[in-house]
Amino acid sequence: MPIENDEDRLLFIDPDEFGATAVWMSQSGAHPPVSCIFDDSFIALAAGDIEVTQEGGRVQITLRTSDVPADGDHKDAVEVASDVIGVKTFTVLEFQPDGTGFSVVRLQEA
Repeated sequence: MPIENDEDRLLFIDPDEFGATAVWMSQSGAHPPVSCIFDDSFIALAAGDIEVTQEGGRVQITLRTSDVPADGDHKDAVEVASDVIGVKTFTVLEFQPDGTGFSVVRLQEA
């Protein structure tokens, strides 16, 4: 039996507190806005003694798995709005359901 339900999960991604809002645009058109957490982590990689470095970001949103559209696919567009970034449009790269009722969706700036 689950500890929390889908309604309880909304507390963790409330856009009025610390979350963001995402509008998913799939093959069937735009879906209603959903709450999410937006994350743009900086990544810097180096290969030991080899003079090779790579820098970049890992842009992703975390949302309830039930909020991912059934026809959601790679290359769909997602418009994310938050107080920090304003409104930006991204392309879906990867889905990562975590087994707890949430999914991480990796994005690339469009």
